[in-house]
Amino acid sequence: MPAELPSITPRIATVTLNPALDLTIPLPALTIGAVNRAGAAELRPAGKGVNVSAMLALLGEASLATGLLGAEDLPAFAAFLKPLGVFSAFEPVPGRCRINVKLVETAAGQVTDINPPGPTASPAALEAMLGRLVARPPGIAVVSGSLPPGLGPADLAAVVERLRAAGSQVVLDSSGPAFAAALEARPALVKPNRDELSALLGRPLPDRAALVAAARELQGRGIPHVVVSAGGEGALFALPGAMLWAKPPAVPLTTTVGAGDAMVAGLAAALARGLAPEAMARLATGCAAAAVSRPHGGLPQPAEIARLAEAAHVESL
Repeated sequence: MPAELPSITPRIATVTLNPALDLTIPLPALTIGAVNRAGAAELRPAGKGVNVSAMLALLGEASLATGLLGAEDLPAFAAFLKPLGVFSAFEPVPGRCRINVKLVETAAGQVTDINPPGPTASPAALEAMLGRLVARPPGIAVVSGSLPPGLGPADLAAVVERLRAAGSQVVLDSSGPAFAAALEARPALVKPNRDELSALLGRPLPDRAALVAAARELQGRGIPHVVVSAGGEGALFALPGAMLWAKPPAVPLTTTVGAGDAMVAGLAAALARGLAPEAMARLATGCAAAAVSRPHGGLPQPAEIARLAEAAHVESL
């Protein structure tokens, strides 16, 4: 049975419809078709919304982590999230969650992802989870990640629409047809990366001018906050009353896993705190930089997030 919601719902909830166990394996370089000697592997509960909740905890923001999860993995996720102060209330679906394999080539600073589809979820399970959530809606709902088998793009759009209608500010981080469908429900904030936004609009976005034009196009559709990540180049923050570019300070790269989720956590925390545009850009950038330079098997430190946020270079466009 799913856990009941807390008596007082945290002001931020994360919704992950296709969670995973992330198996991260560092190795100097990947040689296809050969035996590769690797470093110590890390296996931890994940999925985009789960990663967001973990980073929110480091920022001192309580959150509710919910969504759909293979019933056999409910204890593992609760054991991971509870010490962080994150309340978990997932709707169980039959089976186990997927295992995503992330091969981190430390010399080149690149990651090869192998992501299976996950267990099949039913519309009934989605309705059960969503019905509980909208009965006591959070102020901010982060809806992120892929869809499991059994659900389609219209289901993600319905999640965004129901939460928005209940009064939540929805932060959306998805991709492909599901992202395109959910945009029609007009979330408060979206955070595609450059490739995802290019695929959505059907045109290349080679430079800042192209990204600015694309962000303004989404704002014209009724989405006030559009943040576009561009890897080590930084990110565009198209916000109400401000168009900013933030570039992170140089950090030692230990992984690229979870950088986008860390940025989303910073954005959600900034919305919850009512931060000004530059402060929002700095916090989100600091979270992402801390995520990619975290110690293997560990989590970033709050003091390091604050230091990197302050060191970020932010300019008006």
